[in-house]
Amino acid sequence: MRIERVATSAVLSAFLALSFACEKQPPSSAAESTPEAKRDEPPAPPAERHVLDPMPTPVRGHFSEINTGEFDLVDGVAYTAPTGETVVYVTSKTIGSSSFAASSPCPMTQARFMTALRGAGWNEVALDRDGHSAYFAEGMAFDGSGRETDVGGRYWKSWIEVSNGTAMGRVRHREHGEFEFALPLAKPAIPQVAMSDATGARRAVAGAPTPKEAAVAAAYRVSRTAAMKKDLDGLLRQQGFDAKQIAAIRALDHIQSDLGRLADRFLKPGAAGEFQSGPGWAGIRGEGTNSKGAKFVNYYWFTSCGERLVLTQISENPM
Repeated sequence: MRIERVATSAVLSAFLALSFACEKQPPSSAAESTPEAKRDEPPAPPAERHVLDPMPTPVRGHFSEINTGEFDLVDGVAYTAPTGETVVYVTSKTIGSSSFAASSPCPMTQARFMTALRGAGWNEVALDRDGHSAYFAEGMAFDGSGRETDVGGRYWKSWIEVSNGTAMGRVRHREHGEFEFALPLAKPAIPQVAMSDATGARRAVAGAPTPKEAAVAAAYRVSRTAAMKKDLDGLLRQQGFDAKQIAAIRALDHIQSDLGRLADRFLKPGAAGEFQSGPGWAGIRGEGTNSKGAKFVNYYWFTSCGERLVLTQISENPM
C-alpha cells in the first residue's frame, strides 16, 4: 500500500454463502476401467450473495484516521466514470444528494461544493465490475486529505452490485473502518473529476474549456456576496441548484450554521486578485481579514459545469 497525503489548510458483517457438491463416485471398479465411463462433473458453486442490512440512510459507516479525524458516514453520491468504474463518494454530513445527484449534469462537482458548505469529512473509492478499487481516499473539508493506492496489500475489501439504477455495496478498510451504501447511480452529462483527483494535481478532465478571468471573477463576487449576506438561496443558485433542490438543501439540519462558517472563509476587503486557470478549472485570490480580525490570503477554486462555474474548494493561508 502506498499512502499519499495532501495538505490543504458500525461495524457490519458480510456473509458469504458458498455450497460445494461432493463428487459422485462411480458405481464399481469396472466402471473405472472402462475408457468410456466418465465421472460426473461437480456443479458450479452458487454465485456469491451480498446482503445489506436495512438502511435508514443512503450511506452508513464510520471512519477513523489519526490525521484526518473520526466521523460517521451518512450520505454521498455514486456515478459512472468515463473509465466505466463506479465512483462512490460518501460524506460525514447530509449533503442533500437525493435532491440533485440523479438529475445533475455535474453531480460530483456539486457534491464537492456541498462538502465545503457543510464542512464535511469524506471517503471515496472507484469500483470496477468486480468490486475492486485501486485506491481508497479520505479527507476533511479545509483540513487535508489522503489517498492510499493498492499495490498488493489488500488493505481494503469491497463489493458493488447495480440494480434498477441503484448502486449498492460495502467498503471495509482493515485499519480505518467501513461503510455501506445504496445510492442512485448517476450518469453525468459532463465528465466529472473525483474528489481524490481534485485534491491532487488533476483538477479537470482533458479537453474541458478553460474559464475566462472575467467569468471567474464574477462567480467569485456573487458567491462571496451571497455567503457574507447569509443568503443561502442565492449562494446555491450560483452553484447551479434549482428551486426544488434549494428547498431540500435549506431543510437540512444546521445548514445555516454551516453557511456562517463558510462565510467566514470569505475575507474583507477580499477583492479579486491573482488569477489561475486550466482546462475546466480556475482559481482566484482574495486577501483580507475574517470576522475575527485574522489575516488570510485565500484561493477560491472553481470547476466548470457547462457554462457555469461552481465553487468547489477554498485554500486558506493564514498570515
